Amino acid sequence: MGAESFHVDVEALKNAGLGAAELMALLESHRVEDIDCDADAVGHEGLGAALASFCERWQVGVKNLTKDGRVLSRNLIDTAGAYLEVDHKVAASLERIVPHTRGGAHG
Repeated sequence: MGAESFHVDVEALKNAGLGAAELMALLESHRVEDIDCDADAVGHEGLGAALASFCERWQVGVKNLTKDGRVLSRNLIDTAGAYLEVDHKVAASLERIVPHTRGGAHG
């Protein structure tokens, strides 16, 4: 009967973390506050006020999203590093227990 096993794609975890970091930087570089909500720009005072209110809430949402995204990014990268660290420690432990033999089965 075969042993159950699993595989973690450490490179995929790391790349997901780096990709999330890049996306958060991109989101932060485009400020919702830069949208012109002036009544003259949109042609109507009520529409300008509604757009300004919407943009204020949108900016809060983007701020929260980027904050959470940075945490997610860091956690993905840290998790990849933790898997690598454990993998190296286990490999070193196994090497001490069962050293590689040279020259075939009789050493």
